[in-house]
Amino acid sequence: MSDSIFAIARSGLDVERQRMEVIAQNLANAGTTRTASGAPYQPQRLVSGPRLASADFSSLLGNGGTASANGAAGLTATQGLGGAQTYGIETVDAPPRLVYDPSHPHADAKGFVSYPGLDHAGEMALMVQTLRVYEANTVMFNAARSMYMRALELGSH
Repeated sequence: MSDSIFAIARSGLDVERQRMEVIAQNLANAGTTRTASGAPYQPQRLVSGPRLASADFSSLLGNGGTASANGAAGLTATQGLGGAQTYGIETVDAPPRLVYDPSHPHADAKGFVSYPGLDHAGEMALMVQTLRVYEANTVMFNAARSMYMRALELGSH
């Protein structure tokens, strides 16, 4: 039992760490006008959801292999949740932010430069939410550890 609690907490920590990396990548590329391929940078999102211990994941996946918004709603206790997992990274289909700067080397014929369509406030809010979920998983991990150590202490008497 205690091993599954630790595994669930670790899986949550791992998912939120990966989410924070994607957010950091988005913010780091906020001023990028071109990627190595020459295309404008597209913001990304981590797709995550529950890890099912003994169920088919196809009920959670929608078109294109992304997590369904309502796919986890029908889970029952007998399916055995086993923490969280990532399903992949999706590109956010956001229109570019156009800035008039005719002297910029990447300006188009009308003098506009395309920057990623990144919502800075939204990214920061998601970063704070991710941090809070990470902290909650850390608290759960430490609480389980404390209870486990206390049980060992009581068992030794």
